[in-house]
Amino acid sequence: MAGSGRIAHALLFMGQTGSGTLPLAVAFAQYLNCENPLPDDSCGQCPSCRQYEKLSHPDLHFVVPVNSTDEVKKPRTDDFIMQWRQAFTSNPYLTLNDWYQAIGIEKKQGIIAAEESAGITHKLFLKSFSGRFKVLIMWYADKMNAATSNKLLKIIEEPPDDSVFILITDRYDGILPTILSRTQMVKVPQPDTETLVGYLKNEKHIEVNRARSMVRLAGNNISEALQLLRSDKESEQPEQVFLNWLRMCWNISKDYKKLYTWVEEMARLSRDEQRNFLVFGISTARECMIANLAGPQHARYNEQTFAGFERFSKMITPHNIENFTKTLQEGAFHIERNANAKILFLDLSFRMHHILRM
Repeated sequence: MAGSGRIAHALLFMGQTGSGTLPLAVAFAQYLNCENPLPDDSCGQCPSCRQYEKLSHPDLHFVVPVNSTDEVKKPRTDDFIMQWRQAFTSNPYLTLNDWYQAIGIEKKQGIIAAEESAGITHKLFLKSFSGRFKVLIMWYADKMNAATSNKLLKIIEEPPDDSVFILITDRYDGILPTILSRTQMVKVPQPDTETLVGYLKNEKHIEVNRARSMVRLAGNNISEALQLLRSDKESEQPEQVFLNWLRMCWNISKDYKKLYTWVEEMARLSRDEQRNFLVFGISTARECMIANLAGPQHARYNEQTFAGFERFSKMITPHNIENFTKTLQEGAFHIERNANAKILFLDLSFRMHHILRM
């Protein structure tokens, strides 16, 4: 697209979390403004590229999900731009929860509010400072509320000259159709196994066999692979937390006190951590079903990780897998809509008890 000179004014980078959509968007923006571009990448040496490395280029703008804090009552991305630059440069594959922790809103859900629209319009109508293109990257564009989307329709459809919108999302259905119709979609696949293993080996100095095991466990999700790398040095693994919950659900009459304590702990987590827990459970159910029907060697988990699930996997059958996953999906759906976490996880626990005992 860049080589042909026919660059769409509004692009939608669509890819699952962990596919690298954000660093790809930044790299593409850097390439557009590189002073000495190579055939397949920016030079990395010119003044523009050096500014891009620090996210400090005057023609590069960001909009990301934020929420109010004690210091900021009507938040916009610009109020957190220093934290954003630091978070991205330390980990370009950061997750939404990583970002929320960086700005201290773990207990809230980030949004892209209508207050952002005036700032976006102002920035893009300014004359370009030093680059050829003014680029605005909107991370998790599905976090736009309806008011923000409607205010941006006109400028996305008819942007100022030499302006490029790059919207990033992992949820196609989370963006208004009127916005989708004005963008050109770029589907970003998960990185292939060998590329991701090479990244962990060369950049993170992980031994090849261990890197390969982590990639398989992460399902080629680079963000999850990096999270697994951090988890090696921290407390319980996510699969152990999930397995402990299932055991409490199975023996609910004996473990009800322990279950209530667990529900209290889950309620203290951020909304995204709660949702990620349930999404992890859906993935686990899939792997257990595969192991149950085709053997553990076909599941994503390595032998050591799967050992704890071996007994549980036999309870996941074609008769209950649909109820199992549907229940967790409904839980994730209600978390996104600010359901009371204590009531939700207690209800989920009783429902999972019935499903497992079927």
